[in-house]
Amino acid sequence: MATYSAVILLVAVLINLATSFSQYTHSLTLPSMQTGLDLSYTQIGILITGGWAVRNISSFSAGTLAPRYGSRMIIGVSTLLAGGSMIMLGASDNFWMALAAMALTGIGSGAALTPMMGLLSPWFDSKSRGLAAGLASVGGSAAFVASGVLVPWLVTRSPEHGWQHTWYIFGFLVLGVGVVSLFFIRDNPPESAESSGGSGSSGGSPDAAREGREDRRTRRRNPWPVAAYKNRFVWLVTFMVFLSGWSQGVFHTFFAVYITQENGVALSTAGALLVTMGVLGAGSGVMSGRISDRIGRPKGFFITFMFQAVGYGLFWIVPNIGVFIICTVLIGLTLRSSYVICAASAGDYLPGNAATAAFGLMSVGAGLGTAISPTLAGAIADATGTLRWSFSLATGASIVAMGASLLLHRMTTRQSSAVPDTLTG
Repeated sequence: MATYSAVILLVAVLINLATSFSQYTHSLTLPSMQTGLDLSYTQIGILITGGWAVRNISSFSAGTLAPRYGSRMIIGVSTLLAGGSMIMLGASDNFWMALAAMALTGIGSGAALTPMMGLLSPWFDSKSRGLAAGLASVGGSAAFVASGVLVPWLVTRSPEHGWQHTWYIFGFLVLGVGVVSLFFIRDNPPESAESSGGSGSSGGSPDAAREGREDRRTRRRNPWPVAAYKNRFVWLVTFMVFLSGWSQGVFHTFFAVYITQENGVALSTAGALLVTMGVLGAGSGVMSGRISDRIGRPKGFFITFMFQAVGYGLFWIVPNIGVFIICTVLIGLTLRSSYVICAASAGDYLPGNAATAAFGLMSVGAGLGTAISPTLAGAIADATGTLRWSFSLATGASIVAMGASLLLHRMTTRQSSAVPDTLTG
């Protein structure tokens, strides 16, 4: 009998799609949103920082609460909140209303995504966990493609209100995903039902129901997952994804603004580059997950950060359309890589439901980097009169992350030699 893992994976794809709308659509809506709301570069950075700051809090809280109280309601209700907040963002007519909408969107998307990705660990074993995370990340890449196609078309049809129409459409789609997640998510794999059916008992379903109730009581008695916060591997990965979030926060916030307003690239061309990035990113998550399953998470991280360092560096040093295309390819090939490898490593370094708390902590690291860097990059742009120097922040962070991945490889190699087959010390 087929397991329910495929359904969980499909819902994970949809949750990634829904939460990525709030992450990546800004890149193309910000140019017209900046004009419509009369925003400075610093205010743009504050909007992104505000959304990511509260997303950090919600990611951490959801990652901590899910192992104790279950993931289904947290994921479903949070996705509904994200959808409603995106509609509110579309209705914004001033900076402060937009900031409040961004904050609520951050709460909803962070609280939905973290337990969803953590839920993959109990449903998939270590040999397929990276692949599962990679397949789930395809939803995030699909958001890139949808944004790249839809936003330029909407803005062309209505230059003044196209960015608002974008948020209305995506908001209602996210509300639909929230309803689906409430109906189809299950917190635990059905091993108990299978074992009951194969044991010769005549009442498999009642046995499974009884065991399910017992599991919920046990989960409520479990201590808070403090093991996640004592694990040195989890903290090192958290630092690495902080650097990844830092780089991506600069790039995804100012990508379209920089190439359209400072380099004369048409918004339709920027949209095409974003679509290309999303298409490549769909494969990058699956590929990186499978590669990290084979060669190890540290080496997978290193390859990812190396590609990104080159891409961000070229974007900063040699700004022209040819380089923008090269950078799009390099960033697209690693678009979801660090995210996927991070999700897979959470299950490697901690067992069972504690992986959700580990991924929550890692998400806080990534979100913190993404929250801080746009405001700093915007302030640098306002001070220098150009966004070009802001991209040096992304380049430097990727180089430091390469060094951190080498340290992680050294630590895991030593731990494996001392205590084979475990990294949970």
